[in-house]
Amino acid sequence: MHFSTSFIYYDPFLLLTFLRQLKMSTFSGFFAEIPGISADRFEEVNRVQSRVFFLSHCHMDHMQGLHLEDALPGPLYASPISGVFLKHRFPHITETVRSIEIGDTMSISLESTEDNQTPQEVQVTAIPAGHCPGSIMFLFQTNSHKVLYTGDFRLSPKDLRNIIPLRNLTLDVVYLDTTFFLPHYLHFPSQTESLSKLIDLCQEWLSSNPQNVITLKLPALYGSEFLFMELSRRLGHKIHVKQEELRCYRFLASLDNAVTAHHVTETRIHACQGTRSDQYWKLPCRPTLHEKHIRVIRPSALRWRRLKPDDPIHRRLRNDREEYSVCYSNHASYGELEDFLQYLRPRAVRFNVLWKDDPGGIKMSQLLKDVCPWLGSQEECVSQSEESFKFDGIVYQRTDDKNKNKLIYDEDSDEDKAVIEHLPKRIRTMQEKAETD
Repeated sequence: MHFSTSFIYYDPFLLLTFLRQLKMSTFSGFFAEIPGISADRFEEVNRVQSRVFFLSHCHMDHMQGLHLEDALPGPLYASPISGVFLKHRFPHITETVRSIEIGDTMSISLESTEDNQTPQEVQVTAIPAGHCPGSIMFLFQTNSHKVLYTGDFRLSPKDLRNIIPLRNLTLDVVYLDTTFFLPHYLHFPSQTESLSKLIDLCQEWLSSNPQNVITLKLPALYGSEFLFMELSRRLGHKIHVKQEELRCYRFLASLDNAVTAHHVTETRIHACQGTRSDQYWKLPCRPTLHEKHIRVIRPSALRWRRLKPDDPIHRRLRNDREEYSVCYSNHASYGELEDFLQYLRPRAVRFNVLWKDDPGGIKMSQLLKDVCPWLGSQEECVSQSEESFKFDGIVYQRTDDKNKNKLIYDEDSDEDKAVIEHLPKRIRTMQEKAETD
C-alpha cells in the first residue's frame, strides 16, 4: 500500500511516473460547490473552466500545468513565500500571481454568464497548513457553502484549536489530505520530537570524530524544508544539496542560511544524493572519505506503522553500518486526521488521495464512517462533478484589513515551539503582540 510524498522535481515525466506508483490523486482542482475556481491544478481543463486559481504550496504534484506556455486566464493566489518561488520558476505567469497572507480574507465576485443569475460572492481565507514553508489551506465561503481545502497539511490538535476562523464553523465540505488515512499510521511524533531525535543522532556522531559526517536519505528530493531549516539552525551547519536543488531553494529566503551546494568539505551534513542512490556509504562530493565516517539517517513516516505514543521514534537499521531511521512526517497521521474531522464535523468529506489498492475509495469510505458517524453516504467523497462551468467576468475586491479577524488564538502557546516557529513572522508577531496586550 503506497502513499504520496510531495516534492519539486524538474522532469515532469519522471515526476508523474513516480507519483502514479505511490498514490492515486482524485482531486481534479475543481470544487463542485464553487464553479469557476481551481486549486493546485492548472492544466488545460482547469484553464477552460476556471478564471481564479489558488496554490496551497510549492511542491510540483500540486503545480501541474504551470509549465504550460500560455499565461493563466486569471489571477493565481498563493502565500508570499510561494509567490516568490512562482515568479522565479514560472516567469511567464508572473503577472497573474497575487499574494494572500496567512490570516487575510479577500472577496471575489464570480459573475455568471446566465442572465438570470447574480454574481456569486466568495470569501477566501488563508489558514496555516504546517506542511512546508508557505503552505496554506483555503477556506471558501459563499452564501450557500462553506468549503475547506487542506492541500497537504499537518496540524497538531492544539494548533488546530488555536485557529480562530475554524472555531464554531459549520463546514459543508472538507477536501482532505488523506495521505496517511490508515489506522496503521494512527500516531506520529510531533515535528518537535522528531527534530530533537534527529539532532541527538547528528550531535552524537559529529562530536565523536571530527571526520564524521551525516548523510540524510530522504523519501523525496523536496518536502524536507522544515527539517533543513531546523537542523541547520540548531547544529550550526548548512545542509549540502545538489546544485539543481539549490536553484529552487534559493527562492525561499528562509533557506538562505540552511542549504548550500558549495563548501562540501566545510559542511558535515549532506542531502546531496537524492532518493535513488543506494551508495550512501560513498559521498560523491567527498569520494575519499571512508565509509566508517558516514552515518546515514532516514527521516520518513512510511516505514513507521503501528507506532504507539510511548514507542521509540528511531531505530538502527543495520548492525554492520551506521544507519538509522527516524519517524518524521509533514503530513497528518490517522489520529490527527481523526481529531481534525471530529473537531470540524463537516457535512461531507472528499478524499484528495486514494490508496493504490483502493481506487474506488470503498475501504477509506468505511473508515470515514467509523471516524465520522454523523455523516451519511460518502459516495460523493470519491468522485467530483465533471460538468462544465460557465461565467462571464470576475471582479476582485479586498476586504478592509482593519476588520480582518485575528487568526491565531494564543492560549497555552508554549507547546510544539518548532511548529510555531515555522509560521510566517507576521503570525508570530501577532501572537507576541496578543501576549503583551
